[in-house]
Amino acid sequence: DAYGRNAEETAALKEREITQQELDAFDEALENLPAEHNAEAAIAAKTVICPELVERETNPSLFLRRENYNPQKAAKRFAAYWDFRVDLFGNERAFLPISLAEGGAYDDEEEMIRMMRESPTYRYILPNDTHGRCVLFVEADQQNATTISFSREAKIKYSFYIWHRIMQQQSSISKGVVCLYFFQDKGQFNLNDFDRIRVKKMVMFVRDCVPLHVRATHLVHSQRSAPVDMLVPVAKCIWNSDFRLRFFYHSLGKQGERNSIIVPAMETLEQYGFEQEVLPECLGGTYQFNTSWVEEQMNHDGGDEDQERTIE
Repeated sequence: DAYGRNAEETAALKEREITQQELDAFDEALENLPAEHNAEAAIAAKTVICPELVERETNPSLFLRRENYNPQKAAKRFAAYWDFRVDLFGNERAFLPISLAEGGAYDDEEEMIRMMRESPTYRYILPNDTHGRCVLFVEADQQNATTISFSREAKIKYSFYIWHRIMQQQSSISKGVVCLYFFQDKGQFNLNDFDRIRVKKMVMFVRDCVPLHVRATHLVHSQRSAPVDMLVPVAKCIWNSDFRLRFFYHSLGKQGERNSIIVPAMETLEQYGFEQEVLPECLGGTYQFNTSWVEEQMNHDGGDEDQERTIE
């Protein structure tokens, strides 16, 4: 659940071996998806264009485990993932490896690479929580002017890359992912800065395409502000019931005050499985961001394609 209390039981269910019969059922379901699911890209990738890449990066077993071994639901998610990927990169680059190295889908993505280097904590994979779940740290756009200046496409491709790296981690497959959004209000919050189109697209991607379970989402806001306090309850009304139960809003400090968030953040997050070693210093933890991870990952992506790739 959101607190990680049954993480081990969940892992046992997700780690069992997939049978050939289940894989065959997946293939049949994929071939027979209705036209509205846009399965053409997925079928082409799996059977003609890059079957080895599919096996390595988007193995059908990931999607079967995500959908509790239901072949129809797994095929639908698999098709949605590849449709999103083609829409994001185009036909020329979507079927290349998701890699920062030469010859990968991100080769020549100069703006996105520059954004990664200048804002390495915009999306960042923290150490696993106490229950062994992958933790994704998300820094709000309003944190700095540098992030705001980049295009919507660059931000989406940045997020896609990080989610793809999460997909390669065994802990996220078996125990799920916890998202930790950090919004340190450095001025008057302006709803006009909120990119609804990008957020909607990424919510759809995580909800309908990614073959992983998001076990909990935490929004940590450094101080109370009327716009955010009003926005969160309204947004929860339009979310599905499962997401509402797994969403936690931590509004730290009184409206109009800019108190230090370090102590209260540590206290409020500890009950959800975040120890000091997991949380970054900005939230009262002891973890220090590795701001050179982009260069390290570029070197790593240029290595053995068959190795599991992770970002610390």
